[in-house]
This record gives sequence, structure tokens and C-alpha cells, in this order.
Amino acid sequence: MNSILKEYDSSKNVLDNFDKTLLSLISSLLEQKNIRVHQVQTRVKDRGSLENKIIRKSEKYKDLNDITDIVGVRIITYFDDEIDQIATMIEEEFVIDQDNSVDKRKIDSDKFGYRSLHYVANLKKDRTNLPEYSSYKEQKFEFQVRTILQHSWAEIEHDLGYKGEFEIPTTAKRTFYRVAALLEQADIEFVKLKSTIAQYEKNLSQDIKANPSQIEINKASLISFMSENDKVINFENSVFIGEYDLIITESDVESSAYDQLINRIKSLGIENIKQLEEFYLEHEKSLRDSIKSIFLLGKNTIRRGDSVLILINYTLPKLTVQK
Repeated sequence: MNSILKEYDSSKNVLDNFDKTLLSLISSLLEQKNIRVHQVQTRVKDRGSLENKIIRKSEKYKDLNDITDIVGVRIITYFDDEIDQIATMIEEEFVIDQDNSVDKRKIDSDKFGYRSLHYVANLKKDRTNLPEYSSYKEQKFEFQVRTILQHSWAEIEHDLGYKGEFEIPTTAKRTFYRVAALLEQADIEFVKLKSTIAQYEKNLSQDIKANPSQIEINKASLISFMSENDKVINFENSVFIGEYDLIITESDVESSAYDQLINRIKSLGIENIKQLEEFYLEHEKSLRDSIKSIFLLGKNTIRRGDSVLILINYTLPKLTVQK
């Protein structure tokens, strides 16, 4: 143990640098592959934890390289189905030590423990050939990939101080199993919810064209109206491009702005997309007039759908004051 701890002490600066390097690398890879996660965490095992680990498994460790989780990466996802996306990325970008890796999502249903994917890995040779990674050629590290709910279970389980089936008092086992089952079912339901919303948004454009009076005003339908409605597009092309020579960019309105806009639209008694389109056409002349009075010289871009924002937030209040 003393020789391993001395090796740890002499390597601490390199390990700390590797920790920061991994955080930057993993974050960059996730961004490149367009995988949005809740959080990426990295850590170097502290000396006390290392000492306890060596004591528990003294026969297993001969030197520091035998301990594969000195440096750890934890990736916390929003949804359970994103874990497989991240697993594919890890397997493509790193050398996996299959003997020391485990998928705890496949544990028996009657056993305790948080369900997460664990990989032990090294950097690939093509990466360690680069100067910024050359110090980490032999360094193993561990990935943990799990959802927010799995992470919550692990944190609470750790805080309670019980990590295994045989550590749980018999009087508490029923509650523990029930909570674990509820969290697992919640993960499943969140994936279903995401899929339902994605399917709704995928079909929305066609559904609006086919039967706009049946499409309620919500964030997704409002975004579709602002960005894809023929009447809005024709008006904005005519006014923003034809009259003001502006470049129309994609809409990037903040979610809070949509919430406010929807509340104002509904306060006008507008409940569906057909009513909104009729309202928009009814006030086109007033909208065109108000645009003339609010445009600043030197403006060269505007977002698609901004005419709807201008109509609801500027034109209508102005008409009300005039009345």
C-alpha cells in the first residue's frame, strides 16, 4: 500500500491535468455528436479513498496502474435511451478494457445497486501521439453513464449508507424495492413521453395544413406557425426583404418569450392555429404600419416569425391605446 500511495503522490499533478483534459475532451465529443446531456463530471480519487480501496482489496493491487478508476468520468443523461448513444461514442473514441467494464443496467431484478453503464478505458494511440495527450498513454480511467434518476438513486443510496441488498434492514427492504421500481418505471415513462412529443412535432406541419382548427396553441404549434405558415412567410418576405432589404434568419426565440406570447394570444380568445391565422390576416395592414414606426436604421437581419411577435406585443397594444 505504501508504494502505491507514493506512486499516487508523485503522479498527482499529472492525474489532475488528465482530469481537466478528459472533461474538455468528453464535452467536445458530445457537442460534436450533438448529444445533449445533463452534466459531465470528472474527478481524481482522493488519497483517503484510494487508501481504503487498497485495504479492502489488498490482494488485487500491486501498483497504481492496477487501479482503473483513479480518474473517473461521469456522464449524466436526461433519458435512458441516450445511454446507448453515449456508449457508441465511447466505444468509437476510446480503447475499452472489456474485462473490467460492466453494464449494470443488466443486473438481476432482485438485486440492489444503481443501474449504470461502466467502462474502463484508455486513450487511443492516434490521440496519445498528439503532444497534449502524450503524458497519458498508459493511464486507465473509468466512465459511468447513467440518467438523472439513476444518479438520484445512487446519491440517496450513498447518503443513507446502504449499498447492497444484505445491508438493508428487513423492515426497510419493501420500501427500498418500491422506490427503485418507481424510479426505473419513471425512466421508461420519460422515454415514452419524449417519443410522443417528437412524433407530435414530426406530424405537426402536415396536421396544421390538413386541419388547423384542431391544432391547439402551444409552443410546438406556435413555432410551426411562425416558421412555416405560408401567410407569415409571404408577408415577411414582402415586407422584411422587399421593403427593408433585411436578411431573415431562423427563429431563436427564448422559451420564456413563447410562454408570454401564448398567454397573450389566448387572452385574445385565440385557441387554435386557424383562429391565429385569421387574426394575423385581419391585422396585416396595422402590422405593416407599425413595422414602419419601430424599425431602426442600420438593422440588417430579423428572425423568421418576428412579425407575429410584433403583432401581438406591439401592434395590438398600440391599437388598444388609440381606441
